[in-house]
Order: sequence, then structure tokens, then C-alpha cells
Amino acid sequence: MADNKLDGSTADVLLNDLNDFKDIESLKSDLGFDNLDEVVYNSSSSFDISEIADLLLDNIDEFVFITDAASKNIVYINKPLTEALGLKQPFVGTCYSIIKGRDEPCKECKSICSNDDKFHINTLVDCALKDDFIIKSRNINLYDRTYIINVAIQKKIKHSVVDLDTTFNDVIAPYTIIFSKNIHNPDILLYRFLEHLGTSIDANAVFMYEHVQLTDENGKNKSGNDQSDVIKSKLTKILLWTCQKKEYDVAHQNAPVDILDSILTEQIVKNYTHENDHYCALPVLLDEKILGAVIIKNANEDRLKTLTPCFKTIINLMASALHNRIMQAEITNYSNLDPLTKLKNRKCLITDIPSLSVAKKLGVIFINVNGLKNINNTSGIDKGDTILKKTASLLKQLLHQSEYIYRLGGDEFIGIYPDIDEHEFILLSDMIKAFMSSDKGFSASVGTSWINSGMTIQNAINKAESDMYTEKKKYYRISKNENERYRIQNDLIFDILEPAKIQELIAQDCFKVLYQPKFKIQGDVAQIAGAEALVRLIINDKVIPPDDFIPALESAHYTHLIDYFVFETICKQMRERLDKGEKILPVSCNFSRHSIIRPEFKTKLKEILNKYDITPNYIPLEVSEHSSTEHHKELVEVTEKLSKEGFNISIDDFGTAHANIYTLADLTVSEIKFDKKLIDNLGKGDDEKLTTILGVLITMCKKLGIKTIAEGVEDVVQKEILKNLGCDEIQGYYYSKPIVEDDYYSKL
Repeated sequence: MADNKLDGSTADVLLNDLNDFKDIESLKSDLGFDNLDEVVYNSSSSFDISEIADLLLDNIDEFVFITDAASKNIVYINKPLTEALGLKQPFVGTCYSIIKGRDEPCKECKSICSNDDKFHINTLVDCALKDDFIIKSRNINLYDRTYIINVAIQKKIKHSVVDLDTTFNDVIAPYTIIFSKNIHNPDILLYRFLEHLGTSIDANAVFMYEHVQLTDENGKNKSGNDQSDVIKSKLTKILLWTCQKKEYDVAHQNAPVDILDSILTEQIVKNYTHENDHYCALPVLLDEKILGAVIIKNANEDRLKTLTPCFKTIINLMASALHNRIMQAEITNYSNLDPLTKLKNRKCLITDIPSLSVAKKLGVIFINVNGLKNINNTSGIDKGDTILKKTASLLKQLLHQSEYIYRLGGDEFIGIYPDIDEHEFILLSDMIKAFMSSDKGFSASVGTSWINSGMTIQNAINKAESDMYTEKKKYYRISKNENERYRIQNDLIFDILEPAKIQELIAQDCFKVLYQPKFKIQGDVAQIAGAEALVRLIINDKVIPPDDFIPALESAHYTHLIDYFVFETICKQMRERLDKGEKILPVSCNFSRHSIIRPEFKTKLKEILNKYDITPNYIPLEVSEHSSTEHHKELVEVTEKLSKEGFNISIDDFGTAHANIYTLADLTVSEIKFDKKLIDNLGKGDDEKLTTILGVLITMCKKLGIKTIAEGVEDVVQKEILKNLGCDEIQGYYYSKPIVEDDYYSKL
């Protein structure tokens, strides 16, 4: 921090002289004596100065002490400080024990960062001197040792009250200190400003207001009037400081409306009298734009006049802090709000749960829009977005007394109503269920749960979600002939959409893990390179295709149970082979986007790997490219962390989504798999364009060090085209269909 001079200070003169020290010779000259042989460092850590220097330092008003930078031992104290501290002998310990009465060095000690070019200013609070001091410190090197020269200067602003003879620098110094100490916490910074401002001018109260516009997300103000011609705005109170030493009622205290209106229109410093109270209004401006206002109530007029020349500088500091506060609020809102619906998001729900858990009772409403994917496919994404915004708007109307409404992602919403009686919540939830099932162009499945203790809020959320999926099953059964995605699903699939049922099927060995081998094709002979793990569901000897049960599990957000099961099965089988001394090759496992964004995802994978002592490079993680379209930020963060842990990331279904190149540029990817839909058209008629595109992609991946794999290869023509294009590996029925574990390992 730059040196803030306090005019007329003898110590400043001394320190300004010391600031020019370059070597020992200049030290001799500046102090006015030729022989510095008496300046010695002895084994008792005492630092003796010539009588001239001693006399000089003992006859100034400021307190001076010198410390050893390494040990913090005081090696010199001048007479005024010795007397003030009541010391009988000067060299008795460290600066933190003598000055501050502490057992260990002060955390705020600036000696580590002080250097030969600058003074560093700190405030001594609650020190042995029982007063508030500013300490100015600077390093100096003598005889290969570093010492810190400290001058403790008593503040001219005593007890935060401005003396009438203070200078501009005296007034501003405390604000700069407050600013530097609290720059990363604008709310505390602004309150400290108000506190010091109020006490220094002996005011009853100081208010801080922030400028806001009265518009909602639809461009209308809170009263519903169109804002196309006039944008209304106001100043909203955000902070209040009051003088605790005076009788002052802080309840419902606000600045008069006419004062605030005047600030918005005139934007100049003004004095007002309102109901026998005197107000001083200061607009807070940044680049001629009003950010807010500071209102001072019943200040000492003489002290206020003394402060007036400093208003501009003080307000500039406040404007910077207020701007920082506004920017932090905008960043927080951006990260905690869903950009489409303007509801709170999943991250905000996690943040709010601790405060909600203290509620004595609360109700949870879990909502899932029915058939949203089908709407997006048939009517367009814009239509789907419109339905999501309508759902959000309906929730805000129906739960208008609750601020806890969230869009969890995709088609899911949740509303939490704290401190509501059970019978009231039942009436509310029945109304919402009836409203969401009514004919309005779309419908939603609604699940509810009420608890009498917020401590079990997570259980209530889970129960409401389960209740919602019970309603969702009814929708699927009713609309299965209208909804193409679920047309082939039967009641058997609906019945497994419960976590307990899925775990039961896993225990009964109904989920079977198969291996789809991969083959290297660059060379004279194709060689097996590994496999992809696939899963099949068999119930009562009936094989349920993955295209049936996987979408159902994804819709219910239960795919993580199957993903973890397959991953652990592969690890277990690898460990069994290794224990027999047999060879293993990498086997990739698929993970849905719902699994990837789960908070325990990375920890769970590492836990399973450690259990079976398998290194992550043996199990590449296949991620569907479609994952990046809905949760791209989360996917980037997770894949980057997993890559650092040694996992290889493979992008599945490459070439069928809209973000191919963007995916490669943004994600930490080891390999990509071309989707079967691309491979199906190779060798069939005019495929020149497709061949050219695949060739460009393969060449690009080679330059990026990314392995290329083609899935769904079924004939020799497709294999030869891919080989000529430089594709690394293929998988498909041409070489092998999905096979059981023993058949796969026999191929090795």
C-alpha cells in the first residue's frame, strides 16, 4: 500500500529520510554522524544506536520500535513507547507479545510483504496502548539481517469522531483502510463505511439505498403496466446504521420518499428538513450513472461541514464497493437461476436446503412435464421451451407465497412450502394436481409430500419424486398409443421404475452384462482391442430390449443404479481374471447424463476401482454426445476431473448430435465413436459426401491425438472403407455380436 502522509508528523519526516536508505554510507550521512561502529547486533538481540539517534527518537511524539523480521523480537523501543507500555527494560520479548499481548504472531502482520520501496500501513486495534493507532512499517537490511522500522501514530480521528482541525488526508485515511481490508466483502465494506461516516459526524442514522428498476422478466413493472414508454425505478434500502448511544427507534426506519425521488431526478448533494429531522442526501454515482444513495439523518452540522470537502472521494469509494456488490449479486443470480424460466436451479436448491431444514413443517411438490421430448421432436424446441415457461409461470402463481420454487433441469420442477399445515398443503396440492392435468395444451405429473420436521427434507423430496413417478406411470399407460417413445413399453417396465425394485432385479441377476468386442483394423490382420460393456434385462425369461427399458430408466432418473452395477461387474470380472494370471484388455462402460452430473459420481467410481484394485485406464467411460447439449458445463467439469484421475473419456454416438466439433474442442476426450447411423450408409449407393466427411473427421482426430472407433459395422465393404480412411477400431456384427464374458475372454 502506498505511503499515506499525515502532514506535520515528525515521524513521517524521519521515515521519509529512512525511505531513501540505499546502503550503509547513506545511512551515516542522513543521520548526521560519521561513525556507525556503535551500531551492533549482539547475542541478546539488542540493537544499540548512537546517543544522537537515541536522543532524536526519544524526543518525538510518535512511538517507534524496531523488530527483527525473522524472530519478531523487539530490538529497539524509543522512550515514549517504553513509558506508554510501562516497561522497566526495553528488550523483553516479541512485538506481538509486548504490543498486542498475544502468544503467537499476528495474522495481519504485514512484515512478510513489506519491501525497500514502500511503507505498509496497518491498524493496531485492542493493543496494550488501549487506543487505536496506525502503524507504518518498512524493512531495512543491516549486516545481512533484516529489521523492520515501525512508527505507531495515534489517529487524529479519535473514537471515529472528526476533529475540526483535521486535514483531508486525515479524514480519508480510515476509509482507505476500511476499503483495503474488506474489498472482497462489499456488504461488510459498505456497512463499515456507514458506521465510520455516522460516528465521525455524530449522526442519528445513515441509510444506504440501491437503485433498482421495477420490471419483471416480461418487461412489465410490478403493477402490471407496460414499460415500453417509461421505465420506472426506485431506491431500495439495503443497509442501515444507527447510533447506539442515542435513543433511536430503528424499526421501520426509511428515508422520506420525496428525498429519494429527488436523488433519482436531480442526482446532486442536498439538505432536507422533514418532520423536524434534518437529512443530507448523497447520490452514489459511477460514470454518471446512479447506483444508489446515502442518506444521513441529524448529523452534527459543524462536523458535516468539515466532512463536505471529502464527500466526493468518500462517495467514489462507496460507488466502487456498491458496484462490486451489484456485480457479485448478478453473478450469484446467474449461477443460481435457470436462464429459461428465471426460477431457482438445482444448485440453489442445494444451497437452500440447510435453511429449509430448520422449518417446523413443510410441503414438497415435485412436477414433471409429460411428453416433453415428444413435443420437442414433433413441434420443435421452441414449443417445448414455451411449455416450460408456462409451467414455471403457473407454479409461481399457485405457490405465490413461497420463494422456494426450482427448475431442477429438463422437464422437472420442485416447489417447497415451509411452515404450512398439513390440511392446507393437501388442499393446495390437490388444486395443483387438478390444474396441471387440465386441458391447456400440455399436462404434468405431480407428486407431493408433507413432513412435520424440516430436518428430514431430503426424505420428503425423495418421497414426492416417487409419488410423481407413480402418476407418470398412469400417464404412460393412458397415452402409450399417442406417445411414440413409450408405445412399445408395457406394464412390466412401468413396474420396475422404483429404486427398490431395480435393486431387487440386480440381486436376482435379471440384468445381464455382455461384451461387444472392438477390433483394430490398421494392419494385415484385425486384432481384438477390447470391448464395450452392454446390459440386457431378462424378466420371467422375457428379454426386454435396451431401447425399451433404458429410456424408461432415464426418464425416472434411475439409470445411475444400472450404470454403477455394470461398472462394478466389469471391475469384479477383471479382478477375477487377473487373480488367475490371465490377460485383460480395456472394457468401456456407458454412463447416462443423469449419472454423470450426480455429486457422488467420481467418488463412486474411485470407490469401486479401489475395491477391486483396478486402474482407471482399463475402463474408458463412454458418454453420449447428447449429454453435452443439456448439461454441457457439468460435463466439461466432470470429464476434466476424471481425465486428471487417469480415466479415458470416450464420446459415444458421435456425428448424430449438433455439437460435434464443439464437443471435441471443449471436452477432455481420448476417443470418439461414430454412430451406427453414419456407418449404415457407407458402401450403399452414392456415399461420396459421407466418406469425405468421415475422412476429414478421422484426420482431424489424429491431429488431436484422439482415437476413432466405428460402431455398427456389418459388412466387409464398410470395414474396408473405414480402414482406408484411417479409422483405428471397429465394432459390430461383421466381427462379433455381443457375447458373454467367457466367450469374450476366449477370444483373447
